[in-house]
Amino acid sequence: MKKIVILQFFSLFLAAGVMAAGEEVDYSKISEAKSTRLNDVVARYIRIYGEPCAVFQVLNPRSSWEVISTKTVCSFGGKSFETDFADAHFEDVSFSSRGVHLTLSFTPLEGTGEQEVKCFVPIEGGEIDAMVCESTTTH
Repeated sequence: MKKIVILQFFSLFLAAGVMAAGEEVDYSKISEAKSTRLNDVVARYIRIYGEPCAVFQVLNPRSSWEVISTKTVCSFGGKSFETDFADAHFEDVSFSSRGVHLTLSFTPLEGTGEQEVKCFVPIEGGEIDAMVCESTTTH
């Protein structure tokens, strides 16, 4: 029984590695992953070691864990995480029946200090919508 549970858990992260634009997820470089079942699909949040982007995926467990939707978030407010911020990362990732809740913590290149914003990535019917964020809090 224990082996079956571990295999099922592991297969959730190893199966169906094709992202948008034909890019493959390098599962050996995953630094953080969380998932949950949302009705008939599974929603997954992935961070790749050394990459500033977050990847959101919806998988169909009834079709060999096929990735049916992918959204990669690499920017905020029209600015790239990689080039327009001193630092940008996600924290407090959690799921609800409507999608993914998370906090985006970022430090602009200007000396304004670290800022946080509460965000939500809606997922409905297997489709991932654009990330929506509330007002920014400065630390």
